[in-house]
Amino acid sequence: MLNFRKSAVALCVSMSCAVPVYAEQQASENQDMDVVEVTGSRIKRADLEGASPLVTITAEDIQMQGHANVFDALSAISSNSGIFIGEANSNNFNANAQALNLRGFGSSYSLVLINGRRIPVLPKPSGTVSGNVTNLATIPSDAVKRIEILSGGASAIYGSDAVTGVVNVILKDDVDESTLTYRRGDTKDGGGASNKLSFTTGGSFGDTNFTLGLELDQRKPIHGDDRDWFDEPTDGPDETRHGLTQVMSYWARYQPDPYMLIDIEDKCAAVGYEAVYNANRTPFKQNDSDTDTPHYCGDNTYNTYTVRNDRDRSSMFLHLDHDLNADTALYADIIAMKSEGEAGIYRYSFKADYDVRGELTDGDSWLGSRHFYRTFRSHEVPTSNQVFDETSLTFITGIRGVIAGEYDYSVSFSGGQYDYEDSVVRFDDQKMLAKIFGEKGKDWDQPWEGSRWVTVNASQLNSDYTPKNFDILGELTPDMFNDVTHTSVGKGDSSMYNLAFELSGTLMELDSGPLQFATVAEIIQESYEFITDQPTVDGDIYGWSGIRGKGERDHYAIGFELAIPLLDESSGAGKLDATLAARYDHYDDKSDVNGAATYQFGLTWRPMEELMLRTNYATSFRAPDMHVMNAERSSSFASGTDFYECATKEGLTAGQGWKFCSEDYGSGSVRRYTEGDLSLKEETGYSASIGMVADITDNWSMTLDFYKLHLENQIGVMTMDGLFRYEAECLLGFGQFDSNIDKNSPKCQDALSRVQRGGPKNGVTSVSTIPYNIGFRQQTGVDFSTSYKIDTHEFGTFKAKLDYSHIFESPFRFLPEDEVEDIRDLPWNNTFRTKTNLTLGWHKEAVSASLFINRLGTSPVEDAEQPERYPAWTTVNLKAGYDVTEDISLSLSVVNLFDKKPHQHESEKWWPFADINKYNPVGMEYFLQAKVRF
Repeated sequence: MLNFRKSAVALCVSMSCAVPVYAEQQASENQDMDVVEVTGSRIKRADLEGASPLVTITAEDIQMQGHANVFDALSAISSNSGIFIGEANSNNFNANAQALNLRGFGSSYSLVLINGRRIPVLPKPSGTVSGNVTNLATIPSDAVKRIEILSGGASAIYGSDAVTGVVNVILKDDVDESTLTYRRGDTKDGGGASNKLSFTTGGSFGDTNFTLGLELDQRKPIHGDDRDWFDEPTDGPDETRHGLTQVMSYWARYQPDPYMLIDIEDKCAAVGYEAVYNANRTPFKQNDSDTDTPHYCGDNTYNTYTVRNDRDRSSMFLHLDHDLNADTALYADIIAMKSEGEAGIYRYSFKADYDVRGELTDGDSWLGSRHFYRTFRSHEVPTSNQVFDETSLTFITGIRGVIAGEYDYSVSFSGGQYDYEDSVVRFDDQKMLAKIFGEKGKDWDQPWEGSRWVTVNASQLNSDYTPKNFDILGELTPDMFNDVTHTSVGKGDSSMYNLAFELSGTLMELDSGPLQFATVAEIIQESYEFITDQPTVDGDIYGWSGIRGKGERDHYAIGFELAIPLLDESSGAGKLDATLAARYDHYDDKSDVNGAATYQFGLTWRPMEELMLRTNYATSFRAPDMHVMNAERSSSFASGTDFYECATKEGLTAGQGWKFCSEDYGSGSVRRYTEGDLSLKEETGYSASIGMVADITDNWSMTLDFYKLHLENQIGVMTMDGLFRYEAECLLGFGQFDSNIDKNSPKCQDALSRVQRGGPKNGVTSVSTIPYNIGFRQQTGVDFSTSYKIDTHEFGTFKAKLDYSHIFESPFRFLPEDEVEDIRDLPWNNTFRTKTNLTLGWHKEAVSASLFINRLGTSPVEDAEQPERYPAWTTVNLKAGYDVTEDISLSLSVVNLFDKKPHQHESEKWWPFADINKYNPVGMEYFLQAKVRF
């Protein structure tokens, strides 16, 4: 039987294997294997496997699986079971970002490193009061030597954030030739064309080695009308919504119905719209001659959105190392990125509700109430797209060597800066209302605090009560709005600086082998700032919101590891090893988080060289994100169910269900104010795993690991529905399940203070929320991997690798009074319970081919009336390559070979009629690549 260690090395070199390593030095063919450093430990050792499961993706794997970038490669791994709402949904806080979501806990719960060092996060948080993520788009794919993914917690090694896993990107450092690569990409159905040009070179000058790379990547957007399955309203499953989208309409309010449609058929054609009859709305006849079949104006608005953004990105990377002597070397790594992007969000609109009065200050002179709604095309007002400008720089520099001939040391200083800006053109709300209605206080006013419902003097209106001075329902040009537009700008920067000292070696020789240790001391300084212009934050800009916050903190840590040989191979019971690790992190900032101690314990047992059994237990913690603690009072727009209005109008009593309220009592878009909280505590938890690694034959290996993740004190923000439910219960004195609720309790006083009502109908005008430690979350599951390779003289070399992850259960509790429930199969949970991928590869001499098959298991349909699941979704990538000469190669990659489209369901009534956050809407995409080495 082939030696276990050497067979593992062979498989790892050939493909992404089940027993991957993080090796700073490769084994010599003519010598025994050198010691290596494995991700998840700072102790170098000869054995490649440890107590914690590890997966490796090499640069060859990225190419062989047909992935276009680092994010695509990492998002396909089986443990990345969650989703990240980034480019596929441009109407969000991180519309130009790419981040992982290991195990579905959230993008902030896994730690991303470059060469084992932390890097700056994206300055803009992923929500009004939410965490900052690591943007994988900052890492050029040509810089990657390999990527290692450690499953489970590793806070005892790396500190905060290493809750669900650690992703360690290892950069190229040994290039000894020059390579020029050009790649042209396009999609089958149009949109998304791309061009990528890269150059890498490397070599040595005496005792100095260098690797240098440059990368230019340009990509066109994919718009909402570039795919025939969502480019028209008739593509939706609900026939009642097959009409054109409402883009201009005029209504009477509460005369007597809340909304009564006034016919504007004669205005539609004049501005290039189609008149749409709406039989579901009660008509309002201003005159006896008015029609009983009222129309609004409709249009196809889908071309405004982008499902993948426009992007121009340039990157460079540099590695340097210099040998001072046989035992000491200096080293440095640099990555820099500049990116510009543009996202099509939605067609911008403006609307207003107003009471018409004969005399502005006389409420008894009321003549009627009206509402107008108007959206704007790009030739009318260029307000649809959001523009991004990003720059990042990451560096690692240090000295490493050997002390006393046997102890390895490293002193490093690493860090970086990330600068970010986004901007969009919107309307100043007060200026726009003044343009339409005249002078505030004289011609119109807002008598209800917190409400946009205005009163207008009839003298400013036509006989049909439409605005007289500005034809909001007529033909528009951009110059009409020069004095009312506002460019909302969000600017941010983040930094991360880390001074670290590491020492490792052998403490003593035991009968069963060397007792090894590693210790680390770190000083970390991090900061962030994100500032949106004040008018946007204050709510002065219509239909847009902004966030503000800044903070910094110093972080000190000390850690220690031991690798303890308990039994050696000659014991008769096999080889048994234990690992111990402990770390203390102290935070010096304005928060209540002082420090956290974590520990880790692991065992590996090899009853025979071909089989290893392993188990690991690790505590973990996560310090609150700086923005979660330091966010200034900011705003966004959200909606929920107005349970109080529902209960009062429906005459509900204690014990009656409130679920039906969501159908008819939506709050509409409400401004939600949020701010950070410095009193937040750290989130704590643990991870545990037990499994095996086996060499079944010389060329066939496998791993099987069962895992458990546990998290307490998870930080969350109250949902709109949760807050509205609390408010209703406290106002009514009863709930849908409780018959007696104390209105004067601290809980009720807090809930009532957070919901503001006003306007003529006492509707919700705004809400206020803060983050807090309440949540509990757990997950159990299994990971399986197997790989096989066979060499044949006649037919070439064949490779196969299968990865499979499955979630058994996901207990969860959000509010303290909630029951713990298994959320694995609940409709709102976007985490895939099963994920599988298979890589098949072949090469013979100058020709190679590979298939990458990625299967997303069944997932719940969020809005189905009864529990229902989408079928499994499988895509196939094809890669074929040909070496024309030793220095020239050509390749073709086809992503989504069979043009698999996202699942559609009858409940997906709104564009894009599918859950494109779960399922990639791009369709078939192909890349032609030419590479020249010299």
